[in-house]
Amino acid sequence: MVRIARCLLMTILALPAVTFALSPTQEGITFKNGSVELAGTFMVPAGQGPFPAVVYLHGSGPMTRAGFEPYAEAFAQMGVASLFYDKRGTGSSKGSWVRSSLDDLAGDALAAVGFLKSRDDIDPARIGYWAISQGGWIAPRAAARSGDAPFMIIVSGGGATPRESELFSYRNEFEHAGLSEAEQSEGFDLLNDYFDYLATGIGRPELAARLEKMEAAQDSKLFMLARQINRVLPSGENQPNWSWVANYDPAPDIAKVRGPVLLMFGDQDKDAPPDLSVSRWREGLKAAGNQDATIMVFPGAGHGIRMGSHSMGAERPPFADGYREAMLGWLWLHVVNAGD
Repeated sequence: MVRIARCLLMTILALPAVTFALSPTQEGITFKNGSVELAGTFMVPAGQGPFPAVVYLHGSGPMTRAGFEPYAEAFAQMGVASLFYDKRGTGSSKGSWVRSSLDDLAGDALAAVGFLKSRDDIDPARIGYWAISQGGWIAPRAAARSGDAPFMIIVSGGGATPRESELFSYRNEFEHAGLSEAEQSEGFDLLNDYFDYLATGIGRPELAARLEKMEAAQDSKLFMLARQINRVLPSGENQPNWSWVANYDPAPDIAKVRGPVLLMFGDQDKDAPPDLSVSRWREGLKAAGNQDATIMVFPGAGHGIRMGSHSMGAERPPFADGYREAMLGWLWLHVVNAGD
């Protein structure tokens, strides 16, 4: 059954500590998804393999491998290897995330799994995904395509559709900016035109003209919204790569997820709707017949399970208490020591 933990306390916190005498080994690696070469880091624990392994999946935007190393180091101390890479078009990876579809990004994840399966020190039956935010859609898409995802850890992502998540985020931004009901209605009307274009490829000239007019009206509170959309508005040629943002429904892919799943959300998330996301994940996993799912909702936490809805300045808010311990405990029970 799906278990919902709202106060973080899990018996896994009492599990014995696992340490290795030697430090893990890191090496820079490259792998390919078709013609696109991706650059990353492979971290393998000290000791004798074959080890289980994790592939890390990014959030939206130009993300590199930089933020994944602390997770990889902690996982290595439990005997779990890691592969974390620069998103296509960022860091040392080739290609362009701006001109890529959901299936392109899922293909990158599958290529990373393929690299791990080629190594003698990795157990091919225990390669899973750690995914954050947008990665919560990429992981089930990759799993559905391959029919092979022994486990997943999803942080603040998936369940709800991308369109639902975007509109939820914008609603919070509108309220934070103090927009009137009329201004919010106009803002959502613009957003619906934008998503309709992404979905169909129809109406770009009219949308572009509307954005230009709204962006020029700097006395309006909506000119920044128009500028933001204008900045990311894909060309007619590139629109098919962005159509998934308006059209993708993760439910059929979640319904194919059979392995253990850990889902972690903050109940104060302003970027993705936590209640709707949890509900949709539960429905999809029920359709899959998956009875090995754990859902944790952290009180007071925002996106990424950080205490606060947004980053402020150079200092990022701290993680919620118990976040790291719960994740490590779940990994120990469901992957490292599974079946014992």
